[in-house]
Amino acid sequence: MKKGELRIHRILIVVFFLMAVACNAQSKEKQTTVKIEEITKSLASGKSVQIKNAVVVGDLDFGKAGTSFPINSFTSETQVNANVFFEKCVFKGSVKAENVRFNGNVIFLESDFEKTVEFQNNSIFGAVNFSRSTFKGNAIFANMIVWGKNSYFSKVKANSKFSLEGTDFNGNLTLMDSEFAGLFSLQETYVLGHLQAANAKFGGNTDFAMLEVLRRAIFAYASFKNTPDFSGSKITKE
Repeated sequence: MKKGELRIHRILIVVFFLMAVACNAQSKEKQTTVKIEEITKSLASGKSVQIKNAVVVGDLDFGKAGTSFPINSFTSETQVNANVFFEKCVFKGSVKAENVRFNGNVIFLESDFEKTVEFQNNSIFGAVNFSRSTFKGNAIFANMIVWGKNSYFSKVKANSKFSLEGTDFNGNLTLMDSEFAGLFSLQETYVLGHLQAANAKFGGNTDFAMLEVLRRAIFAYASFKNTPDFSGSKITKE
């Protein structure tokens, strides 16, 4: 390579480096901070939430994001009449939904949960998607009814307990390419459609007792550190 060409080559390298640094800095600048009150206030007023590239500060409780109605003498249900959409967000506090009726989608894509996530005793009438998200604390999605056609927990990474026990999925459930380091439970879970768990990695104890899948359950290339418990289950393994 001639001296002139070498000089141009070096200049181009420097330019590309500076462009990469600038893009990275710009990306960081675009990451905003969102307060819990902003989210719950929007949802309570019936407005859908669509948040990207944000840090969410505080504990998010969807029980405070809608109108609460009594369903019996002891329990009330909160109705959230809007879509929930987060993408590439970091949740510094816990995320909780208990006795909540979601009349829209519940979407958390490529998000990081630094504390516990608890969705229990909820009804969801839209799509559920937590794909490519990371859970550092316990992640509990228990005793729910999901009416959407597809529920995605694909390519997630869970460092602690991850539970979908006692939940009815009236569609397909996808766990493909996910990594579960701690206890994983599908105990007494019902899947009306397909259960797709191909290439999933289960690093802790796994409880599939009394799991029921009406169509196909696919565990191709899935790996289990410990012997899974399929006692009392009604599924088709492929």
